[in-house]
Amino acid sequence: MQNKRPSFWQLGWRSMERDWRAGELRLLVLAVTLAVAALTAVGFFADRLQNGLARDARALIGGDAVISSDNPTPPAFEAQARALGLDTVQTLGFPTMGRAREEEGGAARLVALKAVGQGYPLRGSLRVAEAPQGPDTATRDIPAPGTAWVDAALLVALDLQMGQPLLLGDASFTVSRVIVVEPDRGAGFMSFAPRVMINHADLAATALVQPASRLTYRLAVAGADAPVAQFVRWARAETDKPGVRGLRLESLEGG
Repeated sequence: MQNKRPSFWQLGWRSMERDWRAGELRLLVLAVTLAVAALTAVGFFADRLQNGLARDARALIGGDAVISSDNPTPPAFEAQARALGLDTVQTLGFPTMGRAREEEGGAARLVALKAVGQGYPLRGSLRVAEAPQGPDTATRDIPAPGTAWVDAALLVALDLQMGQPLLLGDASFTVSRVIVVEPDRGAGFMSFAPRVMINHADLAATALVQPASRLTYRLAVAGADAPVAQFVRWARAETDKPGVRGLRLESLEGG
């Protein structure tokens, strides 16, 4: 009786058993396992890195998207953001002189004034301290009406203490906090001037907003990815319209 020839699968199985016993297959399995693990780890790390960079970039501009301009932001932008369910906050920044009272020496210094609304900042963390060199904490509050938060350097420059008045235009503010970290401070010449932060509701009392003032209005928006992307597309179309001047869109998509 003729012996039955082993099938292709039987030969393959025997070869695999032989390689396994010899250790060659085990090395191959180990190499493949390590390669898969390495690729998975690299992919996980890349995702974490990308998410971290995106988070930091949003903090640097103060939101998921920002409309900045030299004039008050057209109301249509905030209306569109709110219609999409996005959070919004407006800020206004410009250089001005901060002064100590004559009783405290009357020193003056160029400062970078920022008036902020409730909800600031939408992205990132604002950190303040109750005294220079004191421990700082993250806060979701903004300066209370009649108070100012300042860089520690300004206290030194004006020889002021916490709780003393700081004069800005026609108004007087009580220094109540020291700014330690301001996420959306940005770059540029004015970033080197000491920061003074006040409540947006106090701005009119200073009488500092004049036609010749170098003002920067910013409308920040934040929310879920899909409505933010929709807002960015709409805002880009608006800012790119012929005849539109002085409106700038900042976002991770648009730069």
